[in-house]
Amino acid sequence: LKSTADVVGYISDSFSRGQNGLFAMGANADYKNSKMQIAFAYQGGLGLPTSEYYDKAEFAELRSAYETHITKVLELAGAKADEAKKDAVQVMAFETRLAKASLPPVEQRKPENQYHFVTLADADKASPNFSWTKFFAAQKGDIKTGLSLSQPKFLADIDKMLVEVPVAQWQTYFRFHAIDAASPYLSRPFASEHFAF
Repeated sequence: LKSTADVVGYISDSFSRGQNGLFAMGANADYKNSKMQIAFAYQGGLGLPTSEYYDKAEFAELRSAYETHITKVLELAGAKADEAKKDAVQVMAFETRLAKASLPPVEQRKPENQYHFVTLADADKASPNFSWTKFFAAQKGDIKTGLSLSQPKFLADIDKMLVEVPVAQWQTYFRFHAIDAASPYLSRPFASEHFAF
């Protein structure tokens, strides 16, 4: 990844391979027209269970364990120990920003925080750095009426991150999650570390 365009392309390619990551995407009945199915874009991208794990004092030990886990996974993939530690800090910082823009579980359950219908053109206007039109074209998705940007604040912050976060940090975040997701199917050390955490 060398540019913001590469990052956007990687996100689209990941989804076309069935790998939800930075955000989640699914189909469901339109809340205002149950006869119609629409696409819903939801918050996502966290390695810890919910946004609360990234700032509450009671989860400090788990945050530390997660950062250690990130370091170990990157080391297993060939990174030197000092590089892996620096990269783990970058991944945690990236996810912490996602967490700050994310709704906690109780808020997510409220219907008004799950449904924000927009046309595809309006979705593109809301995310000037991320084209939803191109995203759905990459998925071969035919979005006729529109979609729900279910957590607008979260998706708006991802759009800002595309220009505010260095490409190298995006690359580190994606690299860790790609390796971590594949760990159960890799060699025993990867599988063991995945299970241990």
